[in-house]
Amino acid sequence: MTSVRRLLNLWDQFEAQVGGLFLFISVLLVFLLIVLRSLSIGVSGLYEIATFCMIFSVMLTASLGIKRNIHVRIDILSNVVPATVGFALEIGAMLIVLIVAAYLSYSGYLLVEESLLLGDSTLGTIRVPMWIPQLIMPIGSALMTLRTIERLHFILSGGPRLLQSASSEAHVL
Repeated sequence: MTSVRRLLNLWDQFEAQVGGLFLFISVLLVFLLIVLRSLSIGVSGLYEIATFCMIFSVMLTASLGIKRNIHVRIDILSNVVPATVGFALEIGAMLIVLIVAAYLSYSGYLLVEESLLLGDSTLGTIRVPMWIPQLIMPIGSALMTLRTIERLHFILSGGPRLLQSASSEAHVL
């Protein structure tokens, strides 16, 4: 196994594991909130932290959806047209995803920079600087941008015949 493949495998594992950890923490916090509320105990700030963890989980694992080609899409058109047209549609869709992900990365960076400049923080009992939860936006979007480039490379290296085979749904470099 080459060092690039090892690095990509580590990247996959990191996203899946850390994304899963944030999801677990979010579910645990919501469960804790429900149990405490049934005991008439209120803990301020847990809901916000659970929400931040859920957003972190989604943003970290969204790029895996791009790599595995399991993202939300309507593929009825690409299933009825010839393979070369379907190939062109796939390339076009991936280019749109690339533009959107790159723009989200840039705008997320600007958002974090503005929050740092203004010193924004949450309004709850637990005062969290807003740049911390907002930091996932440029990070997650940058990961999606990189995964889209990886997916485009995979598609372009295989050509139209790739899209006809069932193995194209999830690629492994």
